[in-house]
Amino acid sequence: MKRPDNPYKIKVENHNKIMAFEKDFFNKFQWKWNDFFWNQNPIILEIWTGMWNFFSKESSRNLDKNFIWIELKYKRLYNSAEKSIELWTKNFIMLKTFAQNIDKIFWKEELDKTYVFFPDPWGKKDRQKKHRLFQEKFIKDLYEKTKIWWKLVFKTDHLEYFDTTISLFKEIWLWKINILSNDYENELEHFETKEMTEFEHIFRKDRVKINYVEFEK
Repeated sequence: MKRPDNPYKIKVENHNKIMAFEKDFFNKFQWKWNDFFWNQNPIILEIWTGMWNFFSKESSRNLDKNFIWIELKYKRLYNSAEKSIELWTKNFIMLKTFAQNIDKIFWKEELDKTYVFFPDPWGKKDRQKKHRLFQEKFIKDLYEKTKIWWKLVFKTDHLEYFDTTISLFKEIWLWKINILSNDYENELEHFETKEMTEFEHIFRKDRVKINYVEFEK
């Protein structure tokens, strides 16, 4: 039986704040994102952070920065774009593509800060772990695309994925770890509830500890 078309597919394809990357579209804006935004403001990248509250609120609170969100799911893309527009935010664009394509999307030292919150840990079977975002190539690509002294922030409720990721970063030996916590809400001095994602509100209610790390180039 043929699967029904996703009702959000057409909405995403016709949305002026969402770009669905095709093969011939790569490199069009590589190292030209400041030209795209018509300013020289810092560029903040957000990858697969679930729903839309964090992205929309961050972009509305920081009008002196440009925000780019990478996501694959049509509904999340559309709702996030609409939520941001409701907050009168214009300093953002959403990309429907794989995060592993950052080597084709961004130029060297183009990014100021990257958020990766609660990616799928692919932890049920060892063979599934090859699908994890944090692999050696991605870590090196993101390092190259990030400006010196700037940051990568990673959060997850999955302790095994967190520990494995930290070990991988240490093996590669590029990024510096500034902050590391297995219970950042209770351990970090400057914890802010306004920076919580939808997932964190659910985890907080269930008393699930959140692992947090901030890397610096």
